Amino acid sequence: MGKEENIKQDTITIIAPNGAPVSEKYRPHDTVSKTLEHAVKEFGKEGHLDATLQYILVFGDTPLENSLTLEQAGITTGATIKVRSKSIPGDGNASRA
Repeated sequence: MGKEENIKQDTITIIAPNGAPVSEKYRPHDTVSKTLEHAVKEFGKEGHLDATLQYILVFGDTPLENSLTLEQAGITTGATIKVRSKSIPGDGNASRA
């Protein structure tokens, strides 16, 4: 039972609109809004998205309600959620050539 296993179990994966992944510590009591804001900032710094646009978090095919906590939204450790543009239907890659 190494610490590495615990670290993996305590994370979620967030995927940028361009497909770039990042692992984040799972904080069940953080709101969807706070998680989204953090992800947009990080992905924006790395050039994976335009931080001036509006985004939503999606789990499976379901947009998540910003006011819910991750736990209330059904997000658990090991989950993968996606950042998607509010203005582009589909996966947010429509503006890329």
